[in-house]
Amino acid sequence: MRIGITGGRGTLGKILQAQLSAAGLPYDCFAGDVCRPEELRTWLQAGDFDAVVHFAALVPTQSVQANPARAFQVNVGGTANLVAELGALPRKPWLFYASSSHVYQPQATPIAETAPVAPINPYGLSKRLGEQVVEASAAAAGVPYCIGRIFSFYHPTQTGSFLYPSLQRRFAAEDLTQPFRLFGAEDIRDLSLADDLVAHIRSLLAKQATGLVNIGSGQGTKIKDFVQSLAPRRLGIVNASDGPPTSLVADISRLRQILGA
Repeated sequence: MRIGITGGRGTLGKILQAQLSAAGLPYDCFAGDVCRPEELRTWLQAGDFDAVVHFAALVPTQSVQANPARAFQVNVGGTANLVAELGALPRKPWLFYASSSHVYQPQATPIAETAPVAPINPYGLSKRLGEQVVEASAAAAGVPYCIGRIFSFYHPTQTGSFLYPSLQRRFAAEDLTQPFRLFGAEDIRDLSLADDLVAHIRSLLAKQATGLVNIGSGQGTKIKDFVQSLAPRRLGIVNASDGPPTSLVADISRLRQILGA
């Protein structure tokens, strides 16, 4: 099986490459711009892939909020370009579209794939629109697809504004004997090591699973407990959020069913 990867420079893309290399599976990463269909066309025709994993997206919340139009160009338009070029191939590879738990509204109980979708930020909306592009276009073009709604993850190699690297910078710079202000301290999230989520994606790929599937741990963790678990000493965490706490935890029943877990 030969696998194509978009977004190979991101955390999940790098981990997928490492796991595929360890398994001896051939792959190739798209080095161009998903907003340029001709670049996708050249790559796909040369690659003759059995499967394509589509990670490429504008993700950091600050980047999306600063330029929502660019996020829609990449996350929605880029996805439409990819699906169109896949549909034009004589042999259609299986497509994995990396979506996000941000398409859901928080709720107190674990969230199944059948839950209503109502994105509350531009990033979540861009990923939901990307899902709709895949749902409407891939099937019509004869492209088998799986949409993975990926819940929160962390990894030591993350950089930028994500939670893990932000915390590491704060631990290094702040006086941790003082109150540690934390937004969303009481919020509950489904947090996984990124390697584990990529292993699930590889299993979905191996089985050529189709349809919607949540990808997470199925377990909720308070943000303040996660932060404390990473800290070099005991923190005096102070919740800096005004509103009531929220919960975003995956119901992974379908994932377990597909994987036979």
